[in-house]
Amino acid sequence: MKKFIHIVSNHLLMAKYFFKFAPAYFLLHFLFCIYVSFVDMLAGTYSVQYIFNGLSDGKGFREIFIFLVFVSLAMLVRHIFGAVTAEYLSAMAATKVTAGLNKVIFEKARKMDLVYYETPKFYTDFVWAASQAEGKLGEMYGSWCVFVARLSDIIFFGGFMVATDGTLMIFAVVLLVIRLVISGLRIKKRYSMNVEIKPHERRRDYMTRVFYLADYAKEIRLSDIHKTLFERLKKTMAKIRDINDKGGKKLMVYSLIQNMSTEAVLDFFMYLYLCVKTIITKTLKFGDLASLTNAVWNFTGSANEFIRVLSELGEQSLYVDHFRNFMAYEPEIERQPGIEAPKEPSVISLKNVSFKYEGAENYSLKNINLEIKPYEKIAVVGYNGAGKSTLVKLIMRLYDVTEGEILLNGTNIKKYEAESYRKTFGSVFQDYKVFAGTVAENVEMDFVKEERRNIIEESLRKSGFSDKLSTLKKGIDTPLTREFSDEGVNLSGGEEQKIAISRIFAKNCSYVILDEPSSALDPISEYKLNETMITLSEKKTVIFISHRLSTTCMADRIIMLANGEIIEEGSHDYLMSINGKYAEMFNKQAEKYVV
Repeated sequence: MKKFIHIVSNHLLMAKYFFKFAPAYFLLHFLFCIYVSFVDMLAGTYSVQYIFNGLSDGKGFREIFIFLVFVSLAMLVRHIFGAVTAEYLSAMAATKVTAGLNKVIFEKARKMDLVYYETPKFYTDFVWAASQAEGKLGEMYGSWCVFVARLSDIIFFGGFMVATDGTLMIFAVVLLVIRLVISGLRIKKRYSMNVEIKPHERRRDYMTRVFYLADYAKEIRLSDIHKTLFERLKKTMAKIRDINDKGGKKLMVYSLIQNMSTEAVLDFFMYLYLCVKTIITKTLKFGDLASLTNAVWNFTGSANEFIRVLSELGEQSLYVDHFRNFMAYEPEIERQPGIEAPKEPSVISLKNVSFKYEGAENYSLKNINLEIKPYEKIAVVGYNGAGKSTLVKLIMRLYDVTEGEILLNGTNIKKYEAESYRKTFGSVFQDYKVFAGTVAENVEMDFVKEERRNIIEESLRKSGFSDKLSTLKKGIDTPLTREFSDEGVNLSGGEEQKIAISRIFAKNCSYVILDEPSSALDPISEYKLNETMITLSEKKTVIFISHRLSTTCMADRIIMLANGEIIEEGSHDYLMSINGKYAEMFNKQAEKYVV
């Protein structure tokens, strides 16, 4: 019973969303399904009984003619409304529902804490919810309509059978029970197969995806990695086949038992009973026999379809569980109310800050104590895995510290409203993204207002994108990537980085975070760009991460990290004078450029 209540609850939840986005269609189509069932019973079963018995009872032509006209009008209304529903209303409703539900999911995802993306369960729930939302809700609504239609059939045809000969319902109930039990077993088996096969399908999808994505094309053609991928794909497909083979045999047995038992009840006992009542006891007229035969056939077909759709509803409920899980995630950082963050650069203080990713054994940062003064230019350096990117993400409050606290102007940053606090930062990370939009939209990261166009063009000039921009016919209105436009432009890695960097110049912010944004540029271009950024950010606090230490000479202070701890701190000259780890790293890099 709990499982049944859970399934009903899940479908009511999704029905609420559908009704919210397309209420008129939701109700009208359900009513239409009921009307269709009534007309089918009227035009088929009842008409046969009425005409056959009417002729044997001596009804006049005029009476039968009026009845047929009424039935024809009912059929005409059904076909007209059916055409309008199928070809117009359903498409309109699907568009509204898809747009509405996607907005709900994307708004939820946008507000989730970044730390959730490090959690496999959240990612699984999110992928299921996002990737299957459109198809699943449409699929569910189709199942609801079939459910209503077949339930209406059972009521109308069953009611006719009860009114004509109630004993037939005993056979019908036995039939329903048999199919319900077998269908329950099939649902459980299908679900267990789906759970078992999912990890293998993800591996299969990854390996097949690699072969058609441009990102991997060069490496595949210049190496033998395809052999490894093919071998792994072969093993994965073998495992998928094994699961389908074992599960398919059980499903085949269930199906055979279900079909044989129901056919025996229907074809033998039901029809034998009707023949006895008509030929031997003569308690049924031939019109009753013909109409009941039609009713039994329709009732059984509808019952079979009804059981099938119940199975579908159970399977679809499993998807809704993932949707519920995703919607149940509550952000800790994003949802907290707080005060407005100060607009002008203030002191940023890290006091005994430690951080560990969820599920990780070791700390990424340990006991960090650091004070960043207004307008100061800070360089954060260290080998890969030292904790540099984690440090700036904590400062921007993309994550919350595990231990210690971060203060802005003497106030714990947790007391500031997250969106207000983050708006004071302009940032470019090493894994920056360029979106399928215009150049201007990629700089503004928002809708582009007319009064902002000059600012955007100036920002592109400061980032060094002017030469490329002069070659684009549509200027800042040029679409990037060919995702949505054949006239789209695919930029080089360096050009994309300049687009990303121009976002900082276009944004009115107090703090600038640069996490190796110029790594795709050559050393000289990187040096010039960093020099330009630091010069133009004179009235901003700048924190930049760079593996190329030639640019760190421009910083007021350098923070050297190793294994999540600050091991050296000071100006370039000071750190070179103490001849520590920073000096060792700097000298090794200098050897590459100095003869």
